[in-house]
Amino acid sequence: MGTQAATGPYICWDAPGVEVVGLDEAATNKAISDQFNHFQDLTAEENHHAFRGTHVKTQGCVMGTLEVKADLPPHLRQGLFKATKTHDVIMRYSSLTPRILPDTIPAPRAIGIKVFGVEGPKLFHEDFGTQDFVLNNYPYCELSLYALDKVFKLIEIVRSKVTHDIAGSIGRNWNNPGGLVEELKARPDAALALATGGLPQEHPVAMDQHSQSAYRYGDYVAKFAVFPVGEKQKELKSWRIRSDDPSDIISKSLATFHADNTATYSFCVQLLRDLADQPVEDIGITWDPIKYPFEEVATLKFEPQDSNLPAFKSWWWVHRLIQV
Repeated sequence: MGTQAATGPYICWDAPGVEVVGLDEAATNKAISDQFNHFQDLTAEENHHAFRGTHVKTQGCVMGTLEVKADLPPHLRQGLFKATKTHDVIMRYSSLTPRILPDTIPAPRAIGIKVFGVEGPKLFHEDFGTQDFVLNNYPYCELSLYALDKVFKLIEIVRSKVTHDIAGSIGRNWNNPGGLVEELKARPDAALALATGGLPQEHPVAMDQHSQSAYRYGDYVAKFAVFPVGEKQKELKSWRIRSDDPSDIISKSLATFHADNTATYSFCVQLLRDLADQPVEDIGITWDPIKYPFEEVATLKFEPQDSNLPAFKSWWWVHRLIQV
């Protein structure tokens, strides 16, 4: 018999065992923050301008809407998705690397979505009337980091201690990829920390995007995902970046698509039902999408536009706050 959808109750965000804080977690997280600040210093030296610590390169920005579905059942009608409403959004395409690299370099790709007109209390009590979503084109962290002969890429890692250790290796070997490879080869988890390949270098508008981490979702806990549903997007699923493409091929391909096509995505949530089967603290373990299916709560839509407007792209890249 194949896997069947789970039927147990949804687990509340404050239930015992949902979040387990390690004894040294705060100190490790502070050390990681310091390491990423160091990456920012190194990138600023290279580019004569300061940027965020990762997802540095902006490859396009588009404006659109997020339309919350009507008549959602109570378990989905939470937080931002409680009211049937259409929100303005801006979405930023980026690569995950902590430094600016050519688009032809294999790397994870990501989107950051800023939703406007969001009412209600915020986690840090800020009053911006917005909510951000951060997603990457792989559902879980199978690899900690992978390196090629001349460049390295940082990928989300499973636990904060691993993040700290590998970030230290990156900082020590910022301009020495060979040294980075040797350090990672010496790790006990070298098979996970190194790989000779990477993710398929697909067209960004055809990629599934995942939050990887679990987040509070109103009364419950969920992972988020965005799936392309437009036919023109699906037609690009087999598109790949070639090694001889220009260094800004992603920006150019996005601009070509968005100039003449509407991009549509299904915004979905995957709710927590079983802590043993759906670990919250370890993003290296995927939540089975058959047993714990994604459920659509909204639709993202971006009408034809210029995704590569220099002034808008630069303004959003340099001056606005969004985590990806």
